Amino acid sequence: MKKQVLFISAAFVCAMAAFTSCDVQDNPSGGNVPVQTLRVLTFEDSDWKAGTNYTGQQYWSTLIDYPQYGGKYLAPEDYNAEAYHWSDDGNTFLAHMIIGALFDDNQYYYGGHAVSNYTELDLSKGDYLSQLAIPVSSGHNGSKNFCVHFGSSTMMGIAPYLYFSDDVARVIDHMYVIPTTYTLNSIINGDAYTQSLVKQKGSLWITATGYDADGNETGTAQFDLCKDGVYVSDWSKFDLTALGKVIMVVFDMDGTDKGDWGLNTPAYFAYDDVAVQF
Repeated sequence: MKKQVLFISAAFVCAMAAFTSCDVQDNPSGGNVPVQTLRVLTFEDSDWKAGTNYTGQQYWSTLIDYPQYGGKYLAPEDYNAEAYHWSDDGNTFLAHMIIGALFDDNQYYYGGHAVSNYTELDLSKGDYLSQLAIPVSSGHNGSKNFCVHFGSSTMMGIAPYLYFSDDVARVIDHMYVIPTTYTLNSIINGDAYTQSLVKQKGSLWITATGYDADGNETGTAQFDLCKDGVYVSDWSKFDLTALGKVIMVVFDMDGTDKGDWGLNTPAYFAYDDVAVQF
């Protein structure tokens, strides 16, 4: 298994070192308390601090595949090519590698998180060919870039995850999420393979599960992209503080429209502005 998904006890040492080296301020009740700040993963090139990425280039935009379906990064012809991954080193230290890397098959169809700037406001074009597009004109708060999750354990038995590249446990405070155009079209209109969740008064949700350095579950948080036929269509805040301090967070998708092969509704959502407590 890849190093980044192993849980090692050394992370506890790193986490303690990070905690004790925090800035402090006076506590009215006596003593000092750590000063807590938020660092935000924005996926904007202006915030890139990580040096050269796995493509041999710099900046988040160089990780955006073209075309968005069948591109050389997410669907490489060479199955032995280096797996799509990224890391926000020097900032939040959040990182990701696509699920296919665990199977020595570096295809996005196993699941993963892909950097994107694609938008498609016309829901009639919301199909698999626009898998990295969102149904609004920009990322959260008017930004250019964001990230697209694809994957459900109901289909693959495993779901995409984020982890801290420096093996230090931290609290992920929140992120902003939205259904992709493909997902929203299915929620509202359905297609040959999926039910309209609006008509069926169905539901679709994201579950985030945190893990510590020993692989123990730290907590869960859920966000409903659609509940009883009522859906989200714009960027919305997903509070993740219930997970506590984590080394890794698994993001899974599930819903009421399922078949023999798992979730029928497209297992995509986009996220942006991931805030981490330091």
